[in-house]
Amino acid sequence: MRREAWMVILILLLAAAVAGTHITTTSEEYSRHNTGWNGTSGFAAEEVRDLKNLDPKRPLLILAPDKPFTAEEIGYLRVFLDSGGRLIIADEEGNANPLLTELGSAMRVLPGNLASLERGHTDPGLFSTRVVGNTSLFAGVETVLVNRPAAVRGGEPLLETSILTWDDTDGDGRISGSESFGVAVICAQEGTLTVLGDPSLFINAMLAENPEFIENLQAVQIDAVHSRTGTANPIINTILWIQETPLAIAAIAAVAILPVACRFGRKRE
Repeated sequence: MRREAWMVILILLLAAAVAGTHITTTSEEYSRHNTGWNGTSGFAAEEVRDLKNLDPKRPLLILAPDKPFTAEEIGYLRVFLDSGGRLIIADEEGNANPLLTELGSAMRVLPGNLASLERGHTDPGLFSTRVVGNTSLFAGVETVLVNRPAAVRGGEPLLETSILTWDDTDGDGRISGSESFGVAVICAQEGTLTVLGDPSLFINAMLAENPEFIENLQAVQIDAVHSRTGTANPIINTILWIQETPLAIAAIAAVAILPVACRFGRKRE
């Protein structure tokens, strides 16, 4: 009978572990809680939730922004840039353009569907670009494999496509109609402000494709408030809130210890 009880307990523990793994992961694109190909769980970087006291010695990455910045937050970013901090904005949808305007930058993200014949894959949206600018971001790197990036207008070019690139507006993977070949800038900079038109460089499936580039970002911080690295999963968010709230941890510990203390007290009586 005792052996059967242990078997039941073991099965329950295994079921709880499987359920726990399921409810604490997500399939949301760019989420650090997504262990799939389109998540960022494999990209090791410290998250920051307060832009007030950023360390200018460490680059700040805003990854696929999807939330607006307040005037106060924009002010913090200006101070960060004025102090020599490097700000990297990776965006392909154009959501970063209002922020770039507020920061006084002439750079803009131009959403599209770039494709190229300069590829070693069947997918025309997965192709190589070449480093054309001098920056520590691409130190020791000659080419970068991109995944359906957006073009960047303005600034000093850092990454360019070959001339065999076009905006595949009809999505047929072939150059046709009014489409035409031309060079496109994928990454550019103004001082220490860098705009990268391909946030997918940081997803799990792409990390191994550009190892030197990822290595150059070891000290980077991620703005966790405006980047899409978070999740809408209420269970994960509750766990994160508990982990980041000392009072909540203390309350849970008290609830867990109280029954044991009561039982021990009864035994002594």
